[in-house]
Amino acid sequence: MQAGYLRHVAVIVAAGIAGTLANAAAAALLIDGTLIRLALVPGRYAIAILVASVLPFILARTGVRPAAAIGFVILAVAPSLLAKLVFGAGAPWPTVLGLNAVYAIAAVAVYLSLARTRPL
Repeated sequence: MQAGYLRHVAVIVAAGIAGTLANAAAAALLIDGTLIRLALVPGRYAIAILVASVLPFILARTGVRPAAAIGFVILAVAPSLLAKLVFGAGAPWPTVLGLNAVYAIAAVAVYLSLARTRPL
């Protein structure tokens, strides 16, 4: 495999992990401390990484600022739709969107930070 491809994957994985940890921490701080256990659910990381995988495509087609804005919207809305419509999350929509906005902010920030360190 090419080093560039592996770097893309590593940056996406880092963004997904950071977003998931931020999401679990926000849920624990804002809702219930026991929700920190969300950080221990492997499936959440898989979905977070999968959703974050759209970021390189967005960045390749836009500048950094539009990529941050578009990425934020997609990374906040897509997991919220999955949580409510596929996984049956019982929390109200504003709560789900708010917690996924935390994921989105962290994931986009980590992705853009690492992607800009050395162009992908």
